[in-house]
Amino acid sequence: MSHIARRILLIEQEYPRRLALKSALKAAGFEPCGEAAGADEAAELARSLRPDAVLMGGEAGKRGLQQLRELASLQIAPLIYLSPAPEQAAEAAKAGAYAVLPRMAEAELILPALEVACARFAERQALRRETEDLRDLLALRKTLDQAKGILMRQYHMSEQEAHRRIQRYAMHKRLTVKSVAEAIVKATGGKANK
Repeated sequence: MSHIARRILLIEQEYPRRLALKSALKAAGFEPCGEAAGADEAAELARSLRPDAVLMGGEAGKRGLQQLRELASLQIAPLIYLSPAPEQAAEAAKAGAYAVLPRMAEAELILPALEVACARFAERQALRRETEDLRDLLALRKTLDQAKGILMRQYHMSEQEAHRRIQRYAMHKRLTVKSVAEAIVKATGGKANK
């Protein structure tokens, strides 16, 4: 069986349960890279260890969900939440858990949940990067269009000529097209259209 996740941060208040989970993870080929008794120290461990996944035994009530929310907001790794109350499952998912299992779930349930959570987390991270790339591309396009408009107006040239001039200047000065376009817009106060 190949695993998507290898390094697991384990958060569990009860020491005997933490040992049992640690043993099950090791037996399945996962590496428990750190362990904590509570979410407070777990946040610091998550930042420093950068685990592939976090397995968190939850506390009952709103405190457990708040700890989950805080840890999930770091967006370091997918969080699998072992809920003490089945009625908290929907709230735990909204709070950022990638999988919610009963508090005393056995390894046979936890291990596949770890793999699924890691796959979902990787997909979400890829979508986030793609969204950022598209946002950057759209901003570049807007700035480039502004710069071309400025050149077209000032030098009475076509859009194609303005684009070529920006490209040639960028190559000649070893700059990016983006930085040249931004400089043109900045030099004119950002007024492409009058």
